[in-house]
Amino acid sequence: MPQLIPAPVNSRQLLNLFAFYEAERGLPSILSRVDCAAMTKRQISACVLGRPPDSWQGAVDGDNFLPRAALAAKLNSVEFQTRIREIVLNAFPEKRRTIFVHIPKCAGSDLVTVLRRRMPMLHYSLATPEITPKPEFFAALKDIALCMPFSDSLAISGHVPLRWYQERGLVRYEDDLFTVVREPRSMIFSYISFILTRLKNFVGTRRNDTTNWLKAIGMTAIVPNPTPDYLIEIGSRLLRAPAVTSRNMICNNLGRGHAAGAIENAVLTGIEITETRRYSAWKQRKFGLPSEKRVNESLPLYTPELVPAADLEFIEDMVSEDQQVYAKIMAALERNDTLSVSGTALA
Repeated sequence: MPQLIPAPVNSRQLLNLFAFYEAERGLPSILSRVDCAAMTKRQISACVLGRPPDSWQGAVDGDNFLPRAALAAKLNSVEFQTRIREIVLNAFPEKRRTIFVHIPKCAGSDLVTVLRRRMPMLHYSLATPEITPKPEFFAALKDIALCMPFSDSLAISGHVPLRWYQERGLVRYEDDLFTVVREPRSMIFSYISFILTRLKNFVGTRRNDTTNWLKAIGMTAIVPNPTPDYLIEIGSRLLRAPAVTSRNMICNNLGRGHAAGAIENAVLTGIEITETRRYSAWKQRKFGLPSEKRVNESLPLYTPELVPAADLEFIEDMVSEDQQVYAKIMAALERNDTLSVSGTALA
């Protein structure tokens, strides 16, 4: 019988064990290799969640405590998956963090794909059980564990606001923090077109995204072969559904919905900012990436030329704070004649 591996005592040791993960066997492929006999509840909480137990009951083992089963339960817990980004980042503090604050419909999906090939990637979807089932989640942790020794950096991305990183103390001076912005009205038209493209392409198919979008406007399905006018009508409803379309997406992703807070956060973090027209040249300079085919491209189903005047007025109002921030960013880019600026240039 092969010698068992000593039980992990911290998150780093625990995560490194995923190098042994086998999809066919699942978690037993790891747990069967580990000497769990002397593990305690406190030790399991420390190595899986990176924190002490919630209560004294959670810290006392008791007569019926089974360490291996308890370790398996913790690894299968919702908390382990939803907090995996913080757990991994805190377990490997020496790795430089490449943090991409990916604002919806502002380019960058192609960049996420390339970063995933270059370094271990912690994407928002990995921490979302509804998107990433447990077998896929554990398989992704295996890839991260295998790549970690060969990379000096860790990438983290997804449609996650800057404040999420700030509130958890995950943004450090030495990290690489950046974002891409876009003219605010065009973001809205692109976003609604993106949703309509999905709805049109997946008519009759049950998906979480399309189901949730339709539910937000009181629908369960759209008609097959929808006409352009029908799609515009659906788009108008999606535009006005707060659960679907956010006001001031730039300000929501850099701050809390208002221009002053977004600018303050940009200055405090020194986030690098570029915009969509400079994006291709910027990513080539920064990452050595050539121009590629656009990812997540939408059909022009909802455009200024097609929508009613009431929608145009509604959009003007919903991006009013974003326009202030965008104007400051563009002025700084043009003033410095550069492909990107630090958030400090907005002060």
